[in-house]
Amino acid sequence: METKSAEDKAYKAIIRQILDQKYPPGSSLVESQLAEDLGMSRTPIRNALRRLTTDGFLENPFNRSCRVPKLSRKDLEKLFDLRLCLETKAACDAALNAPEERREEFEKLIAEEREGYYTGNKDLYEINQQIHFGIAALSGNLYLEGAIKPLFWRSELYVFFFDTFYVSNEKKPLLRDPDKSRSHKEHKALVEAIFRGCAAEAAEIMKGHILSTKSMLTTNAGFQKGIKV
Repeated sequence: METKSAEDKAYKAIIRQILDQKYPPGSSLVESQLAEDLGMSRTPIRNALRRLTTDGFLENPFNRSCRVPKLSRKDLEKLFDLRLCLETKAACDAALNAPEERREEFEKLIAEEREGYYTGNKDLYEINQQIHFGIAALSGNLYLEGAIKPLFWRSELYVFFFDTFYVSNEKKPLLRDPDKSRSHKEHKALVEAIFRGCAAEAAEIMKGHILSTKSMLTTNAGFQKGIKV
């Protein structure tokens, strides 16, 4: 249990290093350097890097050191087009299968997300992950759930590097009114539709959510300036 706890701590710490722009796209993550920077032994670091690679967040192209994937417009298009297909299906199926006793759990996530916008909490990505993975799990389709996770993680790299909530001139997250956040409103409407059993509505909201995130990223000035074609 202690080893697993250290691995989980390393896992989150490495994500935080990337979120804080310490490892830009294309850069290598060296196990020994991470262990020194994070004040941890190499074993949990090694296991965390393996997990992050399996999750699709990192790459290990030559079976050597892990690296942050290079980002491109073409890659983003492929990612979000596939997420559009799979997560729309997941939202539809979730509305058909979600048990009422899970409603409170998802409403709590929406409330935590709302608070995160007010406080500028960078850990908001964890709540976003729990919402999307939770909906995938509610679909009742393990194959669908397994396919969504690596796509979600890879697309989070674009969010970390180009969403103004995480990136600003001061390198601090922007405080944001959740009532003016399209993403938060879409999450809230999505959860409501799922637990009302409205499959077509849930699918349509998820479709709009994926497309609006894609549009937000591709029209971002930083993306336009810094991304490859």
